[in-house]
Amino acid sequence: MSTAGKVLVVLVMLVMAGWIVLISAVTQLNSNYGELVAKNDATLDTLSKDVAKTTQDIASTIEKANREQADMVRDLAEVQARIVAFERHQSAAIESLTRLKIQVATYESALATALKALETRKAEEAQLNETLANKKSEIEKAKTVNADLREQLAKLQDEFKRLLSDNASQLAAPSSGTAPRSARAARTLPSL
Repeated sequence: MSTAGKVLVVLVMLVMAGWIVLISAVTQLNSNYGELVAKNDATLDTLSKDVAKTTQDIASTIEKANREQADMVRDLAEVQARIVAFERHQSAAIESLTRLKIQVATYESALATALKALETRKAEEAQLNETLANKKSEIEKAKTVNADLREQLAKLQDEFKRLLSDNASQLAAPSSGTAPRSARAARTLPSL
């Protein structure tokens, strides 16, 4: 064998040894990569399960949030309805209060008018009482005057009856014994 053949054999042996080392390294890498892939597959399965669980949790949380939001919207609608009802009640109370204030003002005005009318009536009553007292006094005076006049009338009637009876007796008596006419005329009538 020639030197070139020997060199070539040595080179081939060296290349073969390099190939063996490379193939064993590739096999080792494939083996490591297989473990890594298996490990990554296990991690991927775990992560897939975690993602599925997280997705389910997220869906549950979204559903719960939607329910809570719906409850909150319903509660908010109820609160708004209560606020509207309260505002209606408040406006009705304010309207009623305003109406009552107007009525109070009307009653106060009527009371002031009535008090003024009462004062006027009291003044009229005092004036009427004074007028009544004056009239009663006048009536009492008139009664006194009337009593005096009646007394004078009774005296005059008695005097008239007496004079009538005297005249009738003088007329019935004989004419020779009668008193002259001038004597009768001399009698005076009482003054009024």
